[in-house]
Amino acid sequence: MMTCIERVRRKRAIQTAEGYLELAMVFDDHWQLDLPLRKKLADLVIACLSRIQKPQGHKPYILFLKGQAARTAERFKKAISYLEQSLRLDSDNIHTLLALGWCYKRIHRTDLAIEAMEIAVEIDSDSAIAHYNLACYWSLANRPRIAVLHLSNAISLNPDYRNLVATETDFDIIRDDVDFVELTSVIV
Repeated sequence: MMTCIERVRRKRAIQTAEGYLELAMVFDDHWQLDLPLRKKLADLVIACLSRIQKPQGHKPYILFLKGQAARTAERFKKAISYLEQSLRLDSDNIHTLLALGWCYKRIHRTDLAIEAMEIAVEIDSDSAIAHYNLACYWSLANRPRIAVLHLSNAISLNPDYRNLVATETDFDIIRDDVDFVELTSVIV
């Protein structure tokens, strides 16, 4: 049985780890921290979470946070290991699948990224980001028709994704493809 002090320590460790992770990721889109600093923050996240003695029902989330920390530090294979463990314990977690897809792409396993996103879309067909990422990964696989299908779904669900298409380098492979041009001219 877990004591009140152990529960408080677990909660504090998780919150501290979340804070470090937020610091590491908060400016990712525009002013990403340099890699050595992200690695230090990732190490702090993992150290905080590794001190938790009795994770109880929090184990999938703890593994997810460790995976996100490793991903932030560009330790993609380690991130995948944590995220796959998390997914085994919580198989319907779309956030874990999104992170896995992102990591698979970085290790040039587009096939596994596609698989992860297909599962995410199956779990939540209304997830615009899952459709958008799936469009990106199918584009990288040079499959314009299916890429455009998922891109259309993403934009239908969240029109803000329309603004990303022009600068999304994942679409460069198919950008001049007749099907891509024809199908995106209506939505872009």
